[in-house]
Amino acid sequence: MKSRMARVWQSLVGIPRWVQAWLVVLAATNAASLVFLDTAAGRLTAAAFAAVAAVNLPMVYFQAGLTRLLSFTHLVWLPLVFVLLSQLLAPGAAQIDTATRGFMVAVVAVNSISLLFDFIEMWRWSRGEREVLGR
Repeated sequence: MKSRMARVWQSLVGIPRWVQAWLVVLAATNAASLVFLDTAAGRLTAAAFAAVAAVNLPMVYFQAGLTRLLSFTHLVWLPLVFVLLSQLLAPGAAQIDTATRGFMVAVVAVNSISLLFDFIEMWRWSRGEREVLGR
């Protein structure tokens, strides 16, 4: 019998390569918040990213791999996307420095795309597709 961590690894490397790449983009974009902790956008993104990780990492361990259930925690990004988008579209948005603006646009874009995938995965999970992925 494989160890739990071996089964987690098998699940991760067993998913399609484009999904693996997408997870790297998603994590890197949100982790970039650590560079912007001196801004409200950075702090909000870091808090949302930490909340998702605090729930999803233990779930991956206990489920011994990735499942569609993990998509539900990404709902935390919905308010984040709306807050950042409203800041980007606010009358004073021109005052946001270029690096912070680029970070905010990236977070809004990447997390919005992720939410589109997540809504599909949540629907599939609710329809009974609860297997560990990648096996």
